[in-house]
Amino acid sequence: MKTTLPVSSSEKIDKNSACKKCLRPQGQCICGKVTSLNASVKVLILQHPREQYKLLNSAMLAHLALANSVLRVGLSWRNLSHALGEEADPQKWGILFLKGIIDPSRKIELYDTQKKRLLPIKTRFEGIVVLDGSWKQAKTMWWRNPWLLKLTRITLNPVHKSMRGQVKKEGLATVEAVALALDCLGEDVGVGESLRKQYEEKIIKLNSGRLN
Repeated sequence: MKTTLPVSSSEKIDKNSACKKCLRPQGQCICGKVTSLNASVKVLILQHPREQYKLLNSAMLAHLALANSVLRVGLSWRNLSHALGEEADPQKWGILFLKGIIDPSRKIELYDTQKKRLLPIKTRFEGIVVLDGSWKQAKTMWWRNPWLLKLTRITLNPVHKSMRGQVKKEGLATVEAVALALDCLGEDVGVGESLRKQYEEKIIKLNSGRLN
């Protein structure tokens, strides 16, 4: 396991001087430096407004790296199609949960919309939704968007702690959660590996002053 680098997850970026695309400080812009990845599963990231200009904005990195992804900033949307910007069937989509694993021996558990029936891990999804924010912020977004209850719940059980230095292993950065979910859902392993590597090199080390 790689050494965790001490980086503050709450430090903010001056939005007036940030790059308009990647939202990084101008001297740390990653535009043109992100490796584009083609995943078969769409990824819809719903980002709490207070997360948009944080220094460790891994949601933006995940969006820039994943060609088949959408990033929306806000608190509520009418339905999945509204958030995604195109027609989508909720029955073919899942939403990530990082808490509530029942069997610790499993890396992932899939539940129906009522969380009463365990589904086969090989279940195929058209896309997954990820809430980007603190636990409190994610909870707020969950209750403000009742249509999320129509999606299959995907609970992850991370083996390692986040590279950003979270105390609990469940506290993964958004890009790490996406990488783990894609791994567990049968995506090419190279996609998850690249997401984690890019997070370490383009965000963690960069913010720690270890890369120019």
